[in-house]
Amino acid sequence: MNRRGRREDGGLEADPLRSSASSAVNVVFVAAALACAACRPAEVPAARQDSRVVTDGLGRSVAVPAEPRRIVSLAPSGTEILFAIGAGPRVVARDDHSDFPLEARPLPAVGTSGGKLDRERIVALSPDLVLAAEINSSEQVTALAGLGLTVFRLDNPRGFDGLQENVRFVGRLVGCEETASRLAESMGERVRAVARKIDAVSARPLVFYEIDASDPSRPWTAGPGTFLDTLITLAGGENFGAAYDTQFPRASTEEILLRDPAVIVLGDARFGTTPDSVRRRSGWDRIAAVRGGRIHSFDDDLATRPGPRLVDGLETLAALLHPERFRR
Repeated sequence: MNRRGRREDGGLEADPLRSSASSAVNVVFVAAALACAACRPAEVPAARQDSRVVTDGLGRSVAVPAEPRRIVSLAPSGTEILFAIGAGPRVVARDDHSDFPLEARPLPAVGTSGGKLDRERIVALSPDLVLAAEINSSEQVTALAGLGLTVFRLDNPRGFDGLQENVRFVGRLVGCEETASRLAESMGERVRAVARKIDAVSARPLVFYEIDASDPSRPWTAGPGTFLDTLITLAGGENFGAAYDTQFPRASTEEILLRDPAVIVLGDARFGTTPDSVRRRSGWDRIAAVRGGRIHSFDDDLATRPGPRLVDGLETLAALLHPERFRR
């Protein structure tokens, strides 16, 4: 998949499409920054801070300051969590793909998980915490730790319960526990609200989620064991890709025609794929989703960055699959 390498769940990390959901989250980020008094930046790092030893996703024991004051984030998910819980003012650098919220964009960029991290620049920033994610390799984490940096790698969540726990954990890690707890509870309430509406649906449409159609005759989709698979199921759909035995399979046009999905979701919309271009594909005019006008562009970041906006992704996807349940 030639567009891969920038996803945190195996998906693509890129500039998010601006949506009403993303705008709403921007408000949450700003409110969190104002509300978390304990998360104000310090002009000069404290000469000495109490620290505690915590175990990261690699099983490493890491001594982390009680309230880190200079944080480097190496993944979009970590950046989004930090800003959402009010710790954004203490983030001094980010990875190349952390483009949300807007306040993160002016920060120095220190490389990518899939490429090369600028270790010299990271060291020069004198961080007291480097927050990594599962998208960052163990080799990258080890290399940075070998330079004397405090590096903590956070595992990806396996579901929304895990996502809420990650938010709470990062809050404890950086001294924003109260704000993080409130955010996690709000996220849980929103997920439960979707579940209540979906419980009442009588039918689940077959959903083809397109990740990459560089070859339109064999597009990539999301298979079992991915967060996208979970998201589609919770949103009230049946995931086309769940029938495969690999997380990111390619589906032939023949398979798609045979199984006839009722809905097509374009996670590759940012690459220029549009409902019109899908309708022009050879043979695709026979697919139920095409005939019924149920081809939807979608902001892939809302489904592939394991941060607070995954809840936006769930709400958006559920409304696309079951508009009758989400009309206001």
